[in-house]
Amino acid sequence: MKKITLVFMVFLGVALLFFACGKSKSPQSPAAGSAAAEPSAAADPATPPAATAIRTIADMANAWNALYRQNEKAINDYQGIPIMGLVTPPLAFAAAVQFDMMNPGNRDGRFDGKLMLAGYKGFVEKAGAKLTFGYDETLAKDGFGPMAKAGDRMTANGSLALDKEHFIWETANERAGRKLERGHYEFKRLGDGSMICLALKGQTFNFRGEEELRDNVIYLHNGAGRYDFVIAKGKTGPGFAAISFADKGDLSKEQALELLKAMGYAIEKSGGVQDGKLVLDQ
Repeated sequence: MKKITLVFMVFLGVALLFFACGKSKSPQSPAAGSAAAEPSAAADPATPPAATAIRTIADMANAWNALYRQNEKAINDYQGIPIMGLVTPPLAFAAAVQFDMMNPGNRDGRFDGKLMLAGYKGFVEKAGAKLTFGYDETLAKDGFGPMAKAGDRMTANGSLALDKEHFIWETANERAGRKLERGHYEFKRLGDGSMICLALKGQTFNFRGEEELRDNVIYLHNGAGRYDFVIAKGKTGPGFAAISFADKGDLSKEQALELLKAMGYAIEKSGGVQDGKLVLDQ
C-alpha cells in the first residue's frame, strides 16, 4: 500500500503546491462585478481539521489530508492485496483545487481562466457561502486510453457549500452525444471533525477498449483512528444513479452497506481501521 499512498500524495501535493503559489500572487481583477473581501489563507495542514474553517476548495482537501495522515500508517502497513479505493477518491481534489487559483482573493463574483494543470478553460463563481466551478472542453487530440479521443467532450461541474462543508464534483466524457465515462464525488465534514466521502464512477469500455458497462462505488469515513470503507461494483456503466449526502444524510458504514445492497450493487470489500490496524469485515 505504500506505493499507492505515495502516488496519491504526490498528485494531490503537486496540485496544492500550485494552489499555494497562486495564493501568493496579487489578487486579479474579477471578470464580473464583485464585492471586495479579505483574502483567506488555505488551511494549515497542521491545524486540527475540526478547528479550521472551510473557505476554499484547498481547505477541504487539507482537512481530509490532515485526517488521512492519522490513518496512513495503518493503511501502509496492511499486508493484503492493495486496496486502491482507499486512496483514489480524494484525487478529485487534485483537479478541483485549480479553481481556487482563478480567485486568489477569495472574493464574491465570477472568474474565468485556464486551469494550470489541465489546461482547460474554466470558471469559478463565489456567492457568499457557495462556490460553483467547472469546465466544458473538447479534446483537440487523443489522450491516454480509449476514453480520451480527439473530439471527445470533457465536462466537469462542482460546488462547495462553505456553511455545510459539503463538496461535490461531477465529471463526464461524451463522444458523439454518448456518455462514455461519468464520475460523481462528494466529501462532507461532520460535526465531530471527521469526514465522509462517496465516489461513484461508471464507464462504457474496459482497459482493452472493449465495450463493457461497469461502475463502482466507494464509501469512506475518515476520522481520528478510523477509516471505515465500503467498495461495491455494478454493471450499469455511466448511467448509474447518483447517491448524495444531501438526499441520504450523513451515512455510516453500516447504512452505506445496506443502501448499496438495496440498489443491487455487489459488495467487494468493507472494513476499517481498528486499534491502529486496517482490517476487513468478515
